[in-house]
Order: sequence, then C-alpha cells, then structure tokens
Amino acid sequence: MSRLPVRLICTGKIEPGLTQGLYHSLAKGMTESSTDTVIICSPSSPYLCIGYHQVLESVLDLEVCETLNLPVMRRCIGGGATFLDRNQIFYQCIFHNSRVPWRADKVYQMMLNAPINVLNRIGLRGSLRSINEVEANSVRIAGIGGGRVGEAMVVVGNLLLDFDYSLMSKVWHVPDQSFRNLAFATMEERVGTLKKLGCKHTLESLESYLTEAFVESLERPVHETQFEIQEIQAGRNSATNLSSFEFLSLHYPEGEVKPMKSLKISADVFIHHIRLQLDDRISEISVRVDNGIITDLQTESPRKTNIEKLMLDTPFSDWS
Repeated sequence: MSRLPVRLICTGKIEPGLTQGLYHSLAKGMTESSTDTVIICSPSSPYLCIGYHQVLESVLDLEVCETLNLPVMRRCIGGGATFLDRNQIFYQCIFHNSRVPWRADKVYQMMLNAPINVLNRIGLRGSLRSINEVEANSVRIAGIGGGRVGEAMVVVGNLLLDFDYSLMSKVWHVPDQSFRNLAFATMEERVGTLKKLGCKHTLESLESYLTEAFVESLERPVHETQFEIQEIQAGRNSATNLSSFEFLSLHYPEGEVKPMKSLKISADVFIHHIRLQLDDRISEISVRVDNGIITDLQTESPRKTNIEKLMLDTPFSDWS
C-alpha cells in the first residue's frame, strides 16, 4: 500500500448537508494526485438519507417526513434509508482506488479497523460481521456504506451514542401496521447504541478516540488539518444536488409506487411481508427472518394461531 500521507479532518457538528456533501465532492473530484482523506463529523440537526438504488417513495412516507420537518438526501453509494442526527458520529474515508486493496472485504477491513478498535478501547467487544457490519457486544451499532464514486473508493459509517427508534419506524413506508410493529421491535433488539450498552462517552471523546485509532490503523502518515474554504463551498453545492428533486427521483418506476416489502435490520435479520393463501382466504403476514429461518410473525388475520404453527421455525424460502 502507499506511504503517501492521509489527511484527517475533524469538523465537530456541522450543517447536515455538509455531512454528505463534503465527502461526495471530494470523491467526485478525486484523481490519483489527490490526497486521501478521512472526515470525522456529526450533523447539527436531524435528516434522512437513502441509498443510491432505493426508490424514495417506496421506502419513506414523505408526508410523515414533511410533518416531522426531516430533510431527505440521496447518497451516491448503496445501503438502506437511515435517520441521522447529533447523537451519531460519522467517519468517512475517501481514498483513490489505486491506494486500497482490490477486494471489497479487504477495503472494509482497512477502513473499519479504527471504529472497531475504538469500541474495544471503551470496554465493548467490537467486531466486523458479514464483510461490512460493525458490531458491539454482538449487536449492530453502526450503519456502513461503501463503493466507487468516480476514481475514489468511499467507505462511510457511524457510531450510535443514542438512536430514536420510534422516529425511524414512523418514517418508513410500510405495507401495514403489523410490518411496522415487527420491524420496530426487531430494530430495538438488534440495533444497539452506546447508551444502551452502558457507555457514557461524549461525541468529543469519541472524536478523539477515532482520530487516534485511524492514525494507528492506516499504517500511513496521518496529518490533522481543516477544510479549505473552497472545499466547504463545493460540499454545499454537492449537498444541494443530493437533496434536489431530480436526484431524489432518480429511480422512479412506472405505475404505482408500492411500499417496501423487505427491510434489513442487521447482517442476518430481515423483516419481510408476504401474502399467504389458506383455504381460499388471503392473509397478509409480516415475518422476522433470522439466518433464513422465520422466528416471529405478525398478522391481522383471525387465523394467526394456525399461521404461526405452519410458519414459525421454518425456512423463509419455503414461503417466499
């Protein structure tokens, strides 16, 4: 790997648009002569962000988002819709593709060593699961995204000090209330926060720990610096594009946009919505699937007891 210096920029709390716009503008403008950069930041106010491939109206209830005054952005890398606020600290790695491993799993190992080391330092069992999911004490504690943007390889993630599970569940565009209830309960169980795990660290202390951890883990010279004025303006311009109607509507299918029928909660845990016909009657059923096996379900059907006997502890593939 290269021995060229990496610049590390800790911004503290900044306007929410910049938490997306800065790394996007750096990635899109990157060439082989550009400096690899790690950004550590937090948004000053809450917002929602969807993955590049998602259909906006399918995953988010826009009326609820507007009522809650939550802006929405679309990022240029994959992953699911997420709620972001000042109770989270972001780390964003923007490296030229020639200076990272060619295998995706090795890229994630390289970039995620730092947050995992921080978790271990503060007394938790930090680990990397399923290539790119950061866990603490065996529960998901970070959302990770990554991919190529222009010539750059980008890996972004966060650590959750606290999380508003209720608000996140409200903004989903779901097929029915059973799906929302099951997804909410599963998310509370499978997505952890530092607060729930008994850690009382501030954003400032985590920022300091992450800085030290990146210096130690990247095995390259790391120079702490600040953004130039023109970079901040480029970040604001990028944020405007990411939140524009045209970009948010990038993937808009013909015909009616239907609510999502599947939701990833963590590496091996999903919520799915299916229709099942029993004795000439159709039942709408939401199921929790752990490692391919149905472990819980909710339905408004009067035949719930019979459905549970049929479906619980069976492979989801038998019904999908």
